[in-house]
Amino acid sequence: MYWKVQKIGPEQLIRAYGVHILLGVSVIINGFLFLTMPKGNKVSSETKQTIDAFVRDVTNHLLDTSYINCEKNVMELRKELAPNVFAAMAQRKEVPGTNSELIGLIRDMSERKQVCAVRVDKVTTGDPDNRGMIPVEVQGVCALHSSQDTGETNFRFRYLIGQHAETKAFLIADFHDETPVQP
Repeated sequence: MYWKVQKIGPEQLIRAYGVHILLGVSVIINGFLFLTMPKGNKVSSETKQTIDAFVRDVTNHLLDTSYINCEKNVMELRKELAPNVFAAMAQRKEVPGTNSELIGLIRDMSERKQVCAVRVDKVTTGDPDNRGMIPVEVQGVCALHSSQDTGETNFRFRYLIGQHAETKAFLIADFHDETPVQP
């Protein structure tokens, strides 16, 4: 038998096997994209750093009861806390709800020369929930010194962080004080 030798050119290869080549390239690209895509609903490291700084600021504003910084801290809290969270905290007398309460608090702290130092030891950022809210737990120590009182207390807060609808700035959507009761 004689074998017929055919000269096969690139055009004939593409006609015969072009679909197979495209399919192989597509599988390789899709496999690479699948392996490099982010897993689940994770928070990027950039966002974690931004949240860490935001949470440290909010915690400092909540706990720093120095007569020098009190007014500035309350004004910042009004921007950083969701209106319902600020109202609930004002109702529990954790923050001054009105300007007259703020002026009275500043006057009281000035008379006692109250100063405070806040140290945040640990910030743990979780993954967003199904509403896009990011849970964050903050732990640390707050030291207080005044003419009438001196001491330090540990604290542990759990925040639920969302974003402001218009400005897209971070906002505390929920707040829980999980500080263990100290004897």
